[in-house]
Amino acid sequence: MDTALRATGTLTLRAVDYLRVSTEDQAKGYGIAYTGKKTARYIEKKGWAHVGTYADEGYSGSLDADDRPDLKRLMQAARKTPRPFDMVVVNEGRGIGRTGRAFWKWVWELEDLGVYVAVVKKDYDNSTPAGRSQMRKDADYAEDERENIRDRTQGGIQEKAEDGLYPGGTVPFGWCIAERGVKGVSHYAVHDEEAETLRRAREVFLSTKSWTTVAITLNSEKRLTRSGAPWTRKNIRSRMLGQAVLEQQVVWRGSAAARDQEGRPVFGDSVIIKLPEIFSEEKIEALKAAASERKRPRKTRQRVYLLTGCMVSPCGKYYAGHQHRPNEVIYRCKGRQESYAGAGDQCSCPYLEATAIERQVWQDVVRVLSDADRMKALSQDWLDATAGERVDHTQRIAELDQQIAETEDLVDVTEAAAARRALRRGQSKGEAAEAAERASKPHLEELEGLEKLKREAEAFQREAADAARRLQGFERLAEIARENLAELTDEEKAELVDLMGMEAQVIRCAPRRLGVACGIREWFVQEGRGVPVLADEGWERIKPLMGGSRSKMDRRQVVQLLLEKAVTGDRMIDLGSRYDLNPKSLQTQSHRWLADGTWAAAMELLKDADTRPVWEPDSIEIQVTIRPRAIESKPGDGESDSWRRARRGRTPCARRSPAGSRRAPRSGRARCSP
Repeated sequence: MDTALRATGTLTLRAVDYLRVSTEDQAKGYGIAYTGKKTARYIEKKGWAHVGTYADEGYSGSLDADDRPDLKRLMQAARKTPRPFDMVVVNEGRGIGRTGRAFWKWVWELEDLGVYVAVVKKDYDNSTPAGRSQMRKDADYAEDERENIRDRTQGGIQEKAEDGLYPGGTVPFGWCIAERGVKGVSHYAVHDEEAETLRRAREVFLSTKSWTTVAITLNSEKRLTRSGAPWTRKNIRSRMLGQAVLEQQVVWRGSAAARDQEGRPVFGDSVIIKLPEIFSEEKIEALKAAASERKRPRKTRQRVYLLTGCMVSPCGKYYAGHQHRPNEVIYRCKGRQESYAGAGDQCSCPYLEATAIERQVWQDVVRVLSDADRMKALSQDWLDATAGERVDHTQRIAELDQQIAETEDLVDVTEAAAARRALRRGQSKGEAAEAAERASKPHLEELEGLEKLKREAEAFQREAADAARRLQGFERLAEIARENLAELTDEEKAELVDLMGMEAQVIRCAPRRLGVACGIREWFVQEGRGVPVLADEGWERIKPLMGGSRSKMDRRQVVQLLLEKAVTGDRMIDLGSRYDLNPKSLQTQSHRWLADGTWAAAMELLKDADTRPVWEPDSIEIQVTIRPRAIESKPGDGESDSWRRARRGRTPCARRSPAGSRRAPRSGRARCSP
């Protein structure tokens, strides 16, 4: 109503233009400037005030509004109060979107906000029934055009692949495209320089059995990657043990191809294209044999690293869990890995003791889950951030139902009138039926468009309801989790952290102390127990367990020193010099007691004694941010297993990488501070 009053009153309508060109349009010379001139002239012609421009250059029309940066910014501005503009002008219908989902979702939300969309090419807007009808036709045409272009393009590519020609895509290292750009002729050929690099890599690997040595050798000989970057161990290994080298072939529409519900490629069958030979069969078999010798035994001991992939280091990369020594687990920054073999450009982010840092972060998580007010604030932050995803389409669906009913009546009346008219003219019944079908065809097309639009609106409504349900369930999840926090396993903790979308930013941390970690302290940390105070009565209980060695050291003194070390963090060499004992003997004795279970048995006998806290290294300052993953999941597909289990207070095991560490969550999410 506000926009209508502006249009009919003395106030001038305020307009912004939204400019979008795809990479295909850019290749034809139609850039942002080209479409911007047309929209600016249109706004001037209409007498509207031009108050802003939003432009997404090189973004596909099939993307949702949130995936197009400037369109997302436009929608955020439209939701503000007071509203800063009344009209959004686009050059043509397909500029809005290439699919119904990308087209209508943001157009309808703008309508609900009192903002309308005007299209320059056919001079219409969606403020009138006629304009909305034309917009439906434009949306259908844009989607049909996209499907036709894709079908024609993919069909031609499929035919080229089946003929053994180059169908497009990445060319494996070692090969190139001969007669590139010549239609129906371009094909794979051996790239002489790159092939020599592969041959040299095979030669070095067969003699050294080390991919790191291979990378360093190639870099020193200036045999670089195709982009000119130095080789890394992983990079050269993946090239040499890839399908192109080992099988001398590429698979077009392979495992990464788009597939339907039955698992078949959508755009054509998989095609195996043979590559020109670089290595003989004998040389490939020798390479495979050497590589199989290098395979390390599979690790059987696994540990869940709660913060792998979600703890950001001071250098900006992520920490990952790592078994540093048999009795020591740490987090190691990914920046400590060389960018290429021999580069020596690692960061200096310190190793972090895994058990202590996980306990510190988990305490923050527990505090958030235990604070009902903070949980409500977290939910409200998400509500504010996703306002556009929860538009109520009930009224729109009702209007579409009314339009569908009226159009169905119009089809019936039109068919009946056309048939009667044909019969009056003496035509046969068959001819009369054909006349009725021709007369009603435009209305049937309109009916089909309305029904399709209703399906879109119903899908959006289901998504909005699902998002609201997930939001309500998040606080319920937190309430259930609070009751079960003490019983959660490491796997369940990792899953809950993942559901919460947690990220831990290391702000400040002290360098890790050099040397071997104290096994006694590690035992207390892993068991989550305090260090007992050894009194006379306690010593008498454990004394029978602590003998059995030829060492002349006083057993009670050794136990006392080890307990003291676990509390103070003193080095073994300092304790030895202070009490005139051999530090190596102390170390050896502690290892024996830990290995044969003596220490665990002795501490179990002292579990009722008074305790002191375990020594902790210098404090680490960490900032934890959280965005609920449970309500971030794509709605409309029903509840996931993890969501259902989480609501019942149980969560599935965390996903693991082959080395036992939890997979990193998706990066790039916007997060809300707890």
